[in-house]
Amino acid sequence: MSTARLRVMMSTPAIRATTNPYIVQLVDAVGREVDVQLFSWRTAIFGRYDVLHVHWPEIFTSATSSPKRWMRRVLTLALQSRLAVTKTALVRTAHNERPHESTSRVDSAILRRWNRLTTLWIILNERTRTETAAERVLIPHGHYRDHFAPFPRQDATDDLVSVVGHIRPYKGMEELVTAVADDSTEGAFRLHVAGKPADAALGEVLVGNASDSDRITLELDFVDDGRIVEIISSSSLVALPYRQLHNSGVALLALSLDRPVLVPDNAVTRDLQQEVGASWVHLLDADAELTHAIRDALNQGIPEGSPDLSAREWPVTARQHATAYARAAEIRGSR
Repeated sequence: MSTARLRVMMSTPAIRATTNPYIVQLVDAVGREVDVQLFSWRTAIFGRYDVLHVHWPEIFTSATSSPKRWMRRVLTLALQSRLAVTKTALVRTAHNERPHESTSRVDSAILRRWNRLTTLWIILNERTRTETAAERVLIPHGHYRDHFAPFPRQDATDDLVSVVGHIRPYKGMEELVTAVADDSTEGAFRLHVAGKPADAALGEVLVGNASDSDRITLELDFVDDGRIVEIISSSSLVALPYRQLHNSGVALLALSLDRPVLVPDNAVTRDLQQEVGASWVHLLDADAELTHAIRDALNQGIPEGSPDLSAREWPVTARQHATAYARAAEIRGSR
């Protein structure tokens, strides 16, 4: 099937200010290669399209109340049935190897059905293990340089460390804030945490852990693109001491803004370090004391120039996605 005729429905609804910048860039870039439709339940269940591209399937059943959650479950089951009956290709981007938060038995069963329906996986790094043996295509996570280029940058402050983005339990922000609040080292650095917590309880924990430290700034709310650039560019290091890190959009965001990152030491982050250089990607050993590791990274300063992100250009990424969609449609058409 020609990619020019492909109709691809993204699992993303209308683009808003709060939409993940990765998705914003993907929709824009891929829209130059295929006919992209943004998600609506009506079109997804009753409309015409060749491929459904899903990123985080657990979002389909998430809701703020039990009645809404059950309604979403019913709609999700209807959508899954439509895909099965019409043999519509389902492409999944494996952002993580498994959901970060636990799900109910009902939602776990729905996720397993998503796995069974998957025609083709897009993996963002070669280390990713997928839930099924469906065909896999490696397409590296694109950079954020173009997306954030319109926003003014700040001069870096030598002793400022930051982290931005949605605050979820697996990211280890509680431990980071506690470590900085308890650090009594002379000439210590400052920490700026910006992002909306997953729930009010997590936000309260962070405020409590900060212990009114004058070294910690908590900006516990949604941060828009301009504010993200302001915070990261004014920092000398972005610290991401996640409990689980497989793919990190925030790490690539910081690198796109020419700021080094501190990330947990694992196979994926070692690959990233090899790609862009050890001066840009500092690895956090599991046994290392967090504040010492941050201080060591800060002492190395910001490298000259910019990290090499040439393997993550969006025109190439868009063409790779279009080819993946065509392959998925071909697979479903041949069954």
